[in-house]
Formats: sequence, C-alpha cells, structure tokens
Amino acid sequence: MTEATSPQVQLVVELTTRPGAQREMREALDRLVAATRREDRGVVRFEVGIDPDDDKRVLGYEIWASQDALDEHSAKAHTQEFKARVRELVVDPAAPMRVARWQPIRAERPAAYGPGTPGLTPPAAPPPGFSTERRVVNGARMHYVIGGAGPPVVLLHGFPNTWYAWRDVMPRLAGHHTVIAVDLRGLGDSDPGTLPNDVPTGADDLHGLVAELGLGPVLLAGQDWGGSTAFAFAAAHPDEVRRLAVLEAMPAGPWAETGPGRVSAWFAGFHEIPGLPEQMVGGRERAYLNWFFRAFSATPGVPTPAAVDEYVRCYSRPGAMTSAFARYRGTSRQIEHNARHLSRPLDLPVMGVGGERVFGAAVAENLRHGASDVRQEILADCGHYVSEERPAELASLLLSFFDGIC
Repeated sequence: MTEATSPQVQLVVELTTRPGAQREMREALDRLVAATRREDRGVVRFEVGIDPDDDKRVLGYEIWASQDALDEHSAKAHTQEFKARVRELVVDPAAPMRVARWQPIRAERPAAYGPGTPGLTPPAAPPPGFSTERRVVNGARMHYVIGGAGPPVVLLHGFPNTWYAWRDVMPRLAGHHTVIAVDLRGLGDSDPGTLPNDVPTGADDLHGLVAELGLGPVLLAGQDWGGSTAFAFAAAHPDEVRRLAVLEAMPAGPWAETGPGRVSAWFAGFHEIPGLPEQMVGGRERAYLNWFFRAFSATPGVPTPAAVDEYVRCYSRPGAMTSAFARYRGTSRQIEHNARHLSRPLDLPVMGVGGERVFGAAVAENLRHGASDVRQEILADCGHYVSEERPAELASLLLSFFDGIC
C-alpha cells in the first residue's frame, strides 16, 4: 500500500514523570517537539506537553500521514534520544510511555464514529479569502485565521468556542480590515504550551503575536473569556490597542452574577475544582458542550450542527478541557493582573456588547469600572453567542465603532 492511499494514524500517549524530574522532562519535550516539527516528514499534528494541572503528567496527541511516516519518526535520532532520556525521568522505566489510543484514520469515516470524533473530523475550513497560519509565541504554537486588507482587527473567542465562532463576522470586516481570528492557548488548534492557560498568559500571547506579525496598534474584539483576555491585554499594553470591543464578558467580575433572564453560572465553581471536571466530562464532551449551547443561545439552530462538530472536535483533544477549565481556576491571577496594570481607567474607546437574554447592559456597566470611555450596545433577543447569533448586526456595530463613525 502506498503512502498516498494509506490511512493517517492517530496516536495518544501518556507519560508519568517521577517527582523532582519535571524540569528535565520539560527540556526533553521541548527538544523533541522542535526536532520533530523541523525534521520529520508526514507529521500532520504533533502536540506534546505538560498537563497544566499536574506537571508530572505528559500528554501527547499525534497524527501522522501514514504508519510508515510514524515508523520513520520512531527511528529518528531525536526520537531515540528522547526515549532514552525518558527512561531516566519516568516513574516506571520498564514502561516509559503508555499508548492510550492508536487507530488509523481512513478517508471514509467508519460507521462506529459520529461527527466530531477527534481525529476523524477534519478541521473546519476558513472562510473564502482567509488562510490558516501558525506562529510560535510565548513558547506555544498559536493557530489563527487571517484575511482581508486594511487596519488590523484581532478577534478572540470564548468558551466553549474557537476562532470558528467568528466565521460569519470575518468576511464582513475583511473589506475594510485585515482580520485575524486567534485560537486561545490550549484551545482550538493552538498548543497549550507550558505556561498557565489563564487570562494574563493570554494577554502576553496576544502581545507576542501582535509583535510577531508586525501589526502595530490593533482594533480588538473579544467574546466571553476572549473579552476578558482582550481587556487584560489593553490594560497591560494600552499603546497597542486603538479601540476595544468586549462581548458578553465582565472582565472586572463577578463572573457568577445572576439576574433577570440569566442562567445560573453554577459551572464556574465546578470548573474551578482541580481534576474533578475532567473526570466527569471526559468522553462526554458533546453532551457537556451541548448543554451550554442550549442554555445560553437565544437563537434556534445556533450554533449550527457543523459548528458544534467543530467545537466538539477541538474540545475533545487531550488536555483541551483542562485548558478551558484553567481560565476559571486562574481568576485570582486575572484580578491581580488587572489591578496591577490599571492604576487609572483605560483611556481609549471601549464598546460593551451584551446579548439581551444573558448579560445585556451588565457588560458596559462592568467595563466602566476599568475604562473611562464606554459605549453600550445591547442586541435584542440575543443570547451569549453574539458572533453566531447576530453576525451581520455585530459586524455593522464593529465596523462603525472601529472606524470611528459612531
């Protein structure tokens, strides 16, 4: 069987580092990842990193173009060097790596697997005129989708979404702007890296990406945790932001506030519990995400089935749910970060956009705690997923705000 007709191979591995050897394991992983991405042919995806909640646990998720490509990787000098080093660093040298899953990925999806099964559903395609790119920023390989021309607009997603939540807004902005929709660290198709997957790290990631791409001061919009990350970035680097739009987020807290038309945010406390949510949600990602979509969308059919498949694909990746829960577990760092950088309110135009059926006016009210020039917008009969429920209306608001028409 030739490589062209061979199925791709999906591989999930786990390692357990012995106590005290975490730093050496991290260094060995960094060398392996760098050499693999530089030298190996046939690597489709190679994501290996430390569990953010347990630095003795290493998770690897790999997709190879064929079994032959995987065999070649196994025989490479850098792979053999890593295996030899790992035996010195793991709890059980006789069984250093546990293969949690191995399976071929054939062109036709087997009947036993449904839509959204990790590794069997291809990543969603970018909108026409956009391309997918990756850059290593702040120690992690960040994924983003870029297109259009003009002053740069950066878009950040929330939970449980990815860059794909902006897909219907992006083309509407691209006629006037270069649009960059970013997957937050550890989510979508961005690597988790080894730093905390929290809002302050996300702000640092954005700072690095803006510098890496030479964007200069940007127009910035973030939804949910993306809104909190955008606000934290503006607080730390106000000279790098021309205008800021925050959608369905309350960066100053409280995150569990309830009120008319809001669903109780019981999950915020649940997500903060170390380890438990992963055990409860693992293997049930579709059911769990669907609860959020039903509870917080006010628009029938949103998100679409294709969007749900894409989100399930991404959040079913090893470590992805932990990366999402880490944002909730890192709220104290977010509060400290914003307090440290905001000696006085942000002095740049800010727009708070709320869905009437969820946060509504609370978004702008919350932003006034940290910004002096806040415009309020409320989308009637809209839920939490503003960019998917009202893409045309939101794009019009963003264009007017970003171009200073309002």
